[in-house]
Amino acid sequence: MRNTIIITILLFVAIIGASLYYFADLEGDKKETLRPLTFLPKETFLVTTFQNDATTDNIFKDFEIFGAMVGRQEFEQWQILKTKLLRHSVIQPYVNDVDLYVSFHPEKETITSLFTIPLSTPIDRATINSFLEKAASTYTLTQKDTLENRIYSLDKGVKDSVFHIVYHEDIFFASFSENVLYQVMDKQVPKLGKDEIDYFIDNNSRNSPLSVYFVHEQIPRIAEHLMRRKTGDFLRLFDHLGGQSAWNLSFKNDALILSGESETAHRKENYIELFGNQHKTSQTLYNYFPQNTASYLSFAISDPDSFRKDLLTLLEQRKELPALVAQFAEMKKSKDISFEDDICPIFGREFAVVEQSNQAQLAFISIADSSKFDTFISSIATRVSDSIYRFDHSNVPFALYGDPLKPFQRPYFLRVENILVLANYQSLLTEYQRDWRRVNLLTNTLGFKNSERIQGNEANITCFVRTSTSSSMISNLLKTAYRESFRDKNNFGYQDFYSWSIQIAGNNGRFQSSIYGVYKSKNALGAVADWVYEFNNRPITAPQVFEHSDTSQFILIQEQDHTVHAINPSGNKIWSTVFHGRVVGEAQQLDDRSIVLVTDRNRLYRFDPDGNSLTGFSLGMDSEPTYTPTISSIGGQQLIFVPAGRKMLVYTLAGKKVESWNDKNLEGKILFDIKVLGDQVFVGTENGHFYQFDAQGNLLKEEIIADSQFKNPIAIIRLEQNRHAVYAVDTAQISFTMDFKEEPQTYKLEQGGNRSFISYFPNATGIAYRMAIIDQKHLLTKNIQDSSVLFDFTFTQDLIDRPQYFAAGSNSSLLGIASRKNYLVYLFDEKGSIQDGFPIEALPDFYYGKIDYNSPTYLLCTRRDRKLYAFKH
Repeated sequence: MRNTIIITILLFVAIIGASLYYFADLEGDKKETLRPLTFLPKETFLVTTFQNDATTDNIFKDFEIFGAMVGRQEFEQWQILKTKLLRHSVIQPYVNDVDLYVSFHPEKETITSLFTIPLSTPIDRATINSFLEKAASTYTLTQKDTLENRIYSLDKGVKDSVFHIVYHEDIFFASFSENVLYQVMDKQVPKLGKDEIDYFIDNNSRNSPLSVYFVHEQIPRIAEHLMRRKTGDFLRLFDHLGGQSAWNLSFKNDALILSGESETAHRKENYIELFGNQHKTSQTLYNYFPQNTASYLSFAISDPDSFRKDLLTLLEQRKELPALVAQFAEMKKSKDISFEDDICPIFGREFAVVEQSNQAQLAFISIADSSKFDTFISSIATRVSDSIYRFDHSNVPFALYGDPLKPFQRPYFLRVENILVLANYQSLLTEYQRDWRRVNLLTNTLGFKNSERIQGNEANITCFVRTSTSSSMISNLLKTAYRESFRDKNNFGYQDFYSWSIQIAGNNGRFQSSIYGVYKSKNALGAVADWVYEFNNRPITAPQVFEHSDTSQFILIQEQDHTVHAINPSGNKIWSTVFHGRVVGEAQQLDDRSIVLVTDRNRLYRFDPDGNSLTGFSLGMDSEPTYTPTISSIGGQQLIFVPAGRKMLVYTLAGKKVESWNDKNLEGKILFDIKVLGDQVFVGTENGHFYQFDAQGNLLKEEIIADSQFKNPIAIIRLEQNRHAVYAVDTAQISFTMDFKEEPQTYKLEQGGNRSFISYFPNATGIAYRMAIIDQKHLLTKNIQDSSVLFDFTFTQDLIDRPQYFAAGSNSSLLGIASRKNYLVYLFDEKGSIQDGFPIEALPDFYYGKIDYNSPTYLLCTRRDRKLYAFKH
């Protein structure tokens, strides 16, 4: 598999892109649909069909993938010709709503497109002449008679841009290549066969905007035409496959998705045929592939007995079975181990081959019976290091699964969970072990997450290639002309695809197949920022949005040198100033639009939206604040409650200490923020002391939870009869409900651990109803009252940051999660659905919402380049 495994498919699908601006919905009589295809040369790589109407133009006019694949310059030329010719008033009555075709044909060092346009009624030569003279007035029009037809040539005066048109058998054929028109008109040139055409017509979806037809016998010809080297192991799997595929397009802004049926010639010598009588099943091995994966070929078997029987039949037909039988007979004789009875049952239903960015290969095999594996491992392999073994006999992987594992003659292997990882060199497994321990895996990359979201994991065969890690290998495989197009970032967009893949599943002797090209759309969230604001140092707080005046708002954020920046909604600086210390927790805005915040240098700030300090501020505090202040009306006045370790610091809005709250030393460090409900104040501490104060600071009651430790915030919840209580969860995941009247109620949470992050969905009333639990890689949300689970989600990396919450309507919130280790941020709604466009690459501490009174929703986030990005969503 030295050649990147789906390079031909990648470029092959790219050719399809040339047709995608004009889409299809097949209607009408089959005979009339079939007739235009009978003129296409047998040397046809692809056929696509679409209906000529304005509706499909409007649906797909902004589909960026078109220009990225066909070339933006040529695509622009196509658009001009479409407007001048197909949309001209003289020709419209003849071509409106007819089925049009674009086919692709090899020609020297290029691939030529041919447009086939059947007319609804015949047209005379005089009308054609008049139409072209009017429609192509900006072109030089020449005519030439040949093969009993007239070829019209439109010359714009630009090299290689002459567009040729011929009217033949009541059909317009047009191309930038005159030679392909001669092939259409010449009856001596072999044409597409009737069976091939019938298959295409029968498998077109009437509900799809585009249909694509492909003859499998063209695979080696396409490979030879595109590539300067011989094909690799993947393409050889399709040798002598026969048959054809018909695919229909599913529209998505950031992906090319083609799916449909594939029919083969049922030639028994072809490996792919082994999967015709399988059916699609879950594929999971990709979870183990290393981060530097360039491409992989993954297989999943739904019926092991059927697969085994068919594989042995294939090996026998190829005359490869006798040597294997002799080898394993010797194993039985020397070790009393039966390959079929003892070895085969050990191994599972999945296997895969991975090509890494350095072109090194690994294989992966699932284990079906762990206990049997442990029993026989010493009989079939020799330990060469602490965890690495080598098979004692050759061809074991090949005898188990066939062609894809044939390059692994007598490999080394190691076990990871219930998976065997194989390599022909011991050093490759040592490197893989390092990657596995550091969780440097393919699943942690943004590109793969986008691909996984679109393609799913149900199939028998998946071929996958990552553009970023395989680009240089692909480039080296291509002939010069195609290599230049592949590398050209200005005119083409191949480098803007995250990945290409094909998935195949058995279907009662035939196959279901799908092709995916996942694209970095400029319209996708995180692709193109509305504006970027650059800092001198790393930003250290989440951006927050506040009111600036009756007509505008602004963004507040602090960078590492403690400079606080105020930025307007257009991304321009309003002001910046250095604060004394790092902002602790969040800033808050009062009714008069002044901002209150605290820093870790014992400072309390209050300033107006223009950055001017209010009288008496900033002021020094006795202790270092540990979390966001609570600002609330209590006892007839607004007070600022600052948690500061074991102390509560309480100030008026004028910055004066409130004497009645002085000297409130607590037994333990305060847990996050201080809660105020009505005229009562509630505080919890890490060592299990919970306090209830009145409005004047008098202690009403203290609850002590002995022998417990707490690391998460407290919440106020509502009980029966409109009573309220403090809710807290200790490190043993026991929840305590304290109304300060009766004994605390306890409940053991089933989820989480002693390092779990627990938080509560915000509510305008200050009452918590739902909670989120983050435990290593796992996120769980649940109702507090009945402990019922709302949704759960598993990430690929441990989460080390607390979640964020963003308003999403009346008493509804979005949950923001940052996966710091792989620089991704997620946004969930309360039902657990990931918001469209997420995850994206960003650092923790972001903002999602409006940035001005009437603005659209924006994502404000930072990346590793010391910049704040504003992405419209």
